[in-house]
Amino acid sequence: MLPIEQSYCELLTQLKTHPLCLLQAPPGAGKSTWLPLQLLREGHFKRIVMLEPRRLAARNIANYLAAQQNEEVGQSVGLRLRQETKVSAQTRLEIVTEGVLTRMLQSDPELSGVDLAIFDEFHERSMAADTAMAFALESQLLRDDLSILVMSATLDSQRYQSFFDCPIVQSEGRSYPIDEIYQPLAAQDKWLQAMPALVERALSEQVGSVLVFLPGQREINYLAQNLHLDNQEIEVHMLYGELDKNAQQQAIAPAPQGKRKVVLTTNVAETSLTIEGIRVVVDSGKRRAAQFNLNTGVTELRTVNISRSSATQRAGRAGRLEAGVVYRLGSKEQLERRASHDAPEILTSDISALMLEAKIWGASIDELQLLDMPSSAQQQQALALLEMLEIVDSSGKLTSQAKIIHGMGTDLRFGHLLYKAKEIELSHPGFLYLAAAFVALMEARVATVPELSTALNMQLQRPHPAFKQQLGYWRKRLSVAVINELPMSMLPIVVALAFPDRIAKRRGTGMLMSNGAGVLASEEHWLDEQLLAIAEVGGKQGQRIFSATAADSEQLKSYLPHLFSEQVVCEFNDKSGKFTNEVRQKLGAITLHTQPSSEPIDADMKCQAWLGVLAKRGWGVFKHAQSEQLRIRLILAGQLLGGVFSISCEQALLNDAKTWLTPYLTDVKSLSELESFDYRPALLSLIDYGAQQQLEELLPSKLTVPSGSTHKLIYQLDGPAKLSVRMQEVYGLMQSPQLAHGKLPLLMELLSPAHRPLQLTQDLAQFWQGSYREVQKEMKGRYPKHFWPDDPATAQATNKVKSKM
Repeated sequence: MLPIEQSYCELLTQLKTHPLCLLQAPPGAGKSTWLPLQLLREGHFKRIVMLEPRRLAARNIANYLAAQQNEEVGQSVGLRLRQETKVSAQTRLEIVTEGVLTRMLQSDPELSGVDLAIFDEFHERSMAADTAMAFALESQLLRDDLSILVMSATLDSQRYQSFFDCPIVQSEGRSYPIDEIYQPLAAQDKWLQAMPALVERALSEQVGSVLVFLPGQREINYLAQNLHLDNQEIEVHMLYGELDKNAQQQAIAPAPQGKRKVVLTTNVAETSLTIEGIRVVVDSGKRRAAQFNLNTGVTELRTVNISRSSATQRAGRAGRLEAGVVYRLGSKEQLERRASHDAPEILTSDISALMLEAKIWGASIDELQLLDMPSSAQQQQALALLEMLEIVDSSGKLTSQAKIIHGMGTDLRFGHLLYKAKEIELSHPGFLYLAAAFVALMEARVATVPELSTALNMQLQRPHPAFKQQLGYWRKRLSVAVINELPMSMLPIVVALAFPDRIAKRRGTGMLMSNGAGVLASEEHWLDEQLLAIAEVGGKQGQRIFSATAADSEQLKSYLPHLFSEQVVCEFNDKSGKFTNEVRQKLGAITLHTQPSSEPIDADMKCQAWLGVLAKRGWGVFKHAQSEQLRIRLILAGQLLGGVFSISCEQALLNDAKTWLTPYLTDVKSLSELESFDYRPALLSLIDYGAQQQLEELLPSKLTVPSGSTHKLIYQLDGPAKLSVRMQEVYGLMQSPQLAHGKLPLLMELLSPAHRPLQLTQDLAQFWQGSYREVQKEMKGRYPKHFWPDDPATAQATNKVKSKM
């Protein structure tokens, strides 16, 4: 009896009485196999769609469930993947991958005929799963008979339960124990070199087959080459997403009679996949994670430590059928210090695909029910890329071709390329085939040389099976006939149509991409080329070019005119102390050509130049103290008070300087005038008179103390405000003054009659009752003519000597 069977009745009740339910069940409980099959057989739902985050798991689950029904996949149990569909009119349980479910919802927002959507292994939190979930939640608003089941072994259950406002059902799982053995590392950067010995140790100390978790294919190949296994009874298999189906099935199948298996895998085997005979797991504790670099616009694959929840998932592979063992590389203390869950992809990735899905859905990203909201910087970058790909116009609205590009069912970059390729094919026969071959090369990931023309020719002459499969798919999809002579001179256009933000021009010892990011010039390739069309870039800080081809600006301009612009630019030259005025031909951030402008420099152009100085130097260019204090007060008001005060950081104020500051810069004629410029009127223009009064009340520039004197306050963004005042002037003040309803502390610097610091305090009442006595003793002797009362909290404040009080 599987553990999930004990929770089945409770789960069924919750599904029938609540629109959404969470199921938390450990590996091996039967949630991905027994549960959907039981729901199918008992007929509680007319049609079930179950989302699996990984293609390998989806295919194997579908095959397993169909076999349990004594059927082929496509009858009662169906499968729908990208480039692979097996469903029929008899299908009542459909296993799909994430992007597929999103497309089903886009084409039919009500998800007609489906009354249960299951999100398996939701803890992986891919962006596609988050997108599909957001759409499914909105589908429930259109109909009241759609149920949603969210399943995982390691859900952040409290947070999810609060967000979804739903019940949670928990299954205890099997009771097979898993022993943990830790292998500490002397040098963290030598972890891969330590893996062969750890695997060999596990094989010598344990019986049964071994599952080894590694970050990626490179590490799998290294371990396969460095394992020293003399035992002929041990078979070594690899398992990763890009492996062909037959090799995958061999890795998953039981070991032959009398033999053991070592399966070297990525985290594709972490969830929803059972490998027969495994009772030992060797965990490197590493995974490959996509990290989007907002500066370069490149998603970098980095090797990072797994979270504690991921470690639990991996260990669970060892205890599915009997007691097992997990060997962990590293110490137990190191594991316990790791994050509880992996960061969701939506916070670490390029969200242009999500933004397009939202726009086609008819909503903005901010309007979707997302567990985590991407940052404004991510959204701005995504919008800029969509505009470069001609998917949205300058106002952010979808273009006429947006849905066609979306319907290509591939990466948006490749969708844009293939859409444009159909147009160019009319005047350049063979261009569409060239584009399809390039997409196949990128999707198959089999390029072995950096120069794209060489890599492509190599695959066309002696194709890798993965390349052959992808090219065949696109040839059929696009109805393209095989041609012998490809127009390779057009390859730069092909690359630029997919990666318009990665056109790069030589700059000094490096190169500048059209998105404004710098990359390193290759020391082995393209040594004499001034312009490159880059397809793949990454590595350390996203600056290494992995594949590219030389480009020509005139050729690019002929086919991608929307990327080019001509700008009249006026800038202030710090060295000469003069303005420069020139016309620049631009390709994104790249300046291709410059020439002096024939237009005279007017006041508006000078304003733009001053804004350029401000953008370059920041707020430090201004030396006007009162303006600086007002700027800080406005930002503090935004951070502490909100409401009418919307400015909450210096960068936001700087980014919008063109709007609020430009009208006030027209009379600034020199750098010295800019430095001493009083920009308080410009700042005050950002808020109305009522807000100005509120600002002066809650975060005043000056404060009147009990003596009747007025003293200025000094504000800072990263600490308390400061008031410097002679101690005699605040006698009678029972407690420190309140700023921003008490949200901003006030540091009082109490001074001697000679204006020397005596005491710093944020709690005046405590000072009067405590250390004031010591100050009083010392000051009475040093300044006998001044008033030093025994009870300063109730004494008369004064700014005079005793004889004149």
